[in-house]
Amino acid sequence: MIVTERFVFIHLHKTGGQTVNRLITECIANHKHIGYHYPASEVPAEDVQLPIVGFVRNPWDWYVSWYAFNRRPAAMSPLFHVVSAGGTADFPTTVRNLVELGSGSEKSAAHRERLRGILPESLGSGRGAGLTRSCMDSLAESGEGYLSWLYGRMLDDAHPGGRLIGRFEDLRSDLSRILAGLKVPEADAMDALFDSGPRENVSQRSHYSHYYDDELCNLVASGDAKLIEEYGYEFESVKPGGASYEYSAAWTRDKRPEFRKLLDRDESFLKLNDSLDVEPLRRKVELIQRETWASSDRNRMFKVHSHTQSVALVHFEDYRHERPEYQDAWEDFRDELTPIIDYIADYYDDNGFVVRALLAKLSANGEIPLHTDAGYSLMNSHRIHLPIVTSDEVTFSVGGKTAQLRAGELWEINNATAHGVRNTGADDRVHLIVDWMPNRYGEPLSTVLRPDDATDADEGAANEQMLAALVQQARQLQNSGQPDRAEALYRQVLHFDPSHVVARNLLGLLCLRSRRFQEAVQHIERALSMAPDDAQAHANLGLALKECERLDEAIAHFRASLELAPGNIRVLNNLGGLLVLHGSAEDAIPCFREALRLEPGQAELHFNLGSALLQARRYDEALEVLEQCVALRPDFAEAQNRLQRARTMLGMSPS
Repeated sequence: MIVTERFVFIHLHKTGGQTVNRLITECIANHKHIGYHYPASEVPAEDVQLPIVGFVRNPWDWYVSWYAFNRRPAAMSPLFHVVSAGGTADFPTTVRNLVELGSGSEKSAAHRERLRGILPESLGSGRGAGLTRSCMDSLAESGEGYLSWLYGRMLDDAHPGGRLIGRFEDLRSDLSRILAGLKVPEADAMDALFDSGPRENVSQRSHYSHYYDDELCNLVASGDAKLIEEYGYEFESVKPGGASYEYSAAWTRDKRPEFRKLLDRDESFLKLNDSLDVEPLRRKVELIQRETWASSDRNRMFKVHSHTQSVALVHFEDYRHERPEYQDAWEDFRDELTPIIDYIADYYDDNGFVVRALLAKLSANGEIPLHTDAGYSLMNSHRIHLPIVTSDEVTFSVGGKTAQLRAGELWEINNATAHGVRNTGADDRVHLIVDWMPNRYGEPLSTVLRPDDATDADEGAANEQMLAALVQQARQLQNSGQPDRAEALYRQVLHFDPSHVVARNLLGLLCLRSRRFQEAVQHIERALSMAPDDAQAHANLGLALKECERLDEAIAHFRASLELAPGNIRVLNNLGGLLVLHGSAEDAIPCFREALRLEPGQAELHFNLGSALLQARRYDEALEVLEQCVALRPDFAEAQNRLQRARTMLGMSPS
């Protein structure tokens, strides 16, 4: 629950609440956190007249999402533990137990009694994921399915301030509409942040209808009828009638599936399907502009791909602890890609998610030489090719074997072995390439993205001590010349705690050193918004703003740094140099003089002061300072030149 001046946001589980939390936290300065998954009854008395804002979700989809999240060993809640028999029950059994938890059956009564014994007496401990012992009595009295009861508990329709409810399926548009209606001043900023953030896309499991048989579908329809009717939800089936899919088995640290390329069924090529309909995708590909293909960087980054061009759909960096980044092009191709991704999900037993996807064009008479891929995600995912435009003149080689991949055939290839492609034809070849990563492979867990709504991480799972240890480890990696791995750890810390000032500032500094100046500004500004008295952050931001040619702002932050921590020689020198660059040499001179007072033996500081004095036409003083500089460093050629200029301006003969 977050209270703002205009509304109270209440996070109903599995409805995009982490996204809304992030928008509020980063955009609305005067907000206060009350508690995690707190219901309407916990709104502070002084704020009870504010309207509640919340979101709901299609019940059939909600139960699948809830199951997917809670079945992870690190996230198993007391509720899930009871209704799933400690994680051993399958999806239909678990969901049936949950939907009927408030019923009068002996089994449901036993489940409630067991929960009374393990749920906390009151909110605040975090152990109950928003539930307390008394909830079991309320649930039994409601006569509703679990989600309907939870919806009523969290988003009470009798709340004095009223309520504004949006649909998870329309999160972006409904949130914008609600904020506009409440005249929230930060609405535009929240809209912009929503658009600039990672795209949320449930491609990490199949469509929810895959997991329901008719009996379970009807049970949800009955138990949550009121909610379904109120928001116009329907059960949308995208599977053959009467069929259902088994949600893949849960795992533990002692028992987990071992990853194998091509599922150990072949060493080079594995055909997944003979004849997918790629005609809609082919027609859409033909509309891609030449400029769009030409803007790709894969051919510039990797020599072996110099004859290729690509359009990124989903992107994921190795060791980055974030959700895959869904690009704008994904939205353009969503309708054509969805049935293909669903087929891939089904083939791999719904265990995994799309970690990377792109459209790849190999030019006519072009070649991708034999090579072997590397990197964590590439080695631990299934590399899948779907030819869209091809011909008999295209030959694929993998592990010493060759094959011709026809349009509409779906293949996994072993990219851990030497592989390459030759196109001797007169037409370009276009493939859809998808990397499908199992989400329960390997140790440690943090190196593989969590399945389904990964941003909905357990509150309290990442304590301050753990985060501090990760930051320290990242610093060591950065100091040892491993900035990429350091960045991954900083991002992991920020995944758990977006308001972690130290990680945010250090990530900004890392971006600064890697010359990603705009990104550096964004991270350091956010760090300063949370800790405005951080002198070093002001100094770092000044450096980044300077590189972005925002000189006035850079000067202001250098001055702010010195006000908070006077006597920092590096900041004095940077401020002085920036003032000279800005044409304010007179203002720069005191900065350099103060730096020299603190560090009188620095030739560079003498040079900078002498140069500022020259620009200010104070030639006598410049001559004295530059002579001291040359005495300290006789080989300082530029200082010799400036000294000669000072003598010339004073009408002196060259020495």
